[in-house]
Amino acid sequence: NWILGFFVIGMAFWMMSTYELLGRKMYKQYAFVNIGARASQLFVSILLFYFLGITGIAIGFIISFLIFSQRYFISMKEFSRDFSEVKNKIKFSLNIFSFNMSNAFLLYFDKLIITPLFGYAVLGYYQLGFQFLLFLGMIPISFYQYLIPEESSGLKKTRVRFLGLLVSIGLTAILFLSSPWILQYLFPHYMASLDSMRLMSIGIIPMMIVWTLNSKFLNIGDTKYVLFGSAIYLTIQIGLIFYLGSTMNVIGLALAVVLALIAQASFLFISDKHLQQKNNKHTQ
Repeated sequence: NWILGFFVIGMAFWMMSTYELLGRKMYKQYAFVNIGARASQLFVSILLFYFLGITGIAIGFIISFLIFSQRYFISMKEFSRDFSEVKNKIKFSLNIFSFNMSNAFLLYFDKLIITPLFGYAVLGYYQLGFQFLLFLGMIPISFYQYLIPEESSGLKKTRVRFLGLLVSIGLTAILFLSSPWILQYLFPHYMASLDSMRLMSIGIIPMMIVWTLNSKFLNIGDTKYVLFGSAIYLTIQIGLIFYLGSTMNVIGLALAVVLALIAQASFLFISDKHLQQKNNKHTQ
């Protein structure tokens, strides 16, 4: 469908606008562009749906993306035809592309495995807990998005990283304790998801470690650790889905996510310590 081509173009313009705002530390404008685009997508898509059907939803997204891509259109005047800098960053860009692809796999690939192996009922119970993990996971991603522009300008944000860890522990406790109430009153037909939801809440802590360390590696331009960490997560999760899913059902699938996150966080933490020791030897 040709409309999807415009959808991709509009989304690319919008994402470039948000990244530029982050890079310039224009956090209020970044929040406005993010929230404004999402709210506009909801309103315009529903409005056009009544006139154009499904096509109207796609057009609504395109219009919203383009409206909130103003920053990118302004910056286009400053574009240079000198591609030498791009050539120097090609390896970095490829690693970042691979990292983004692995994040897409993180969101969708497990469903492709779980459905044929365990059925839609198990997938539904698993997905509910996973959605709560992703919802609270917006907090670690927010720290990641804040740390990249701040630390790229030479500012160390050790306290912010520590604060992020404390926030993740607090979120884990809140979701763990409130999950029975959430399921009982909001999702009474999904009470079988209780144990998996509680288990996945623990994953918020290693997820915070992963995102804050990823921001650190990206700032120093050492993307291979970010890429390897994502590969470790996917490999361990997929392997454990087959084993733990067969032996422990929904709880096993939730445990696969948590153990994969812990393995990824452990790898990044050890790699960070290794780099620190290596740098200390060079400075002595």
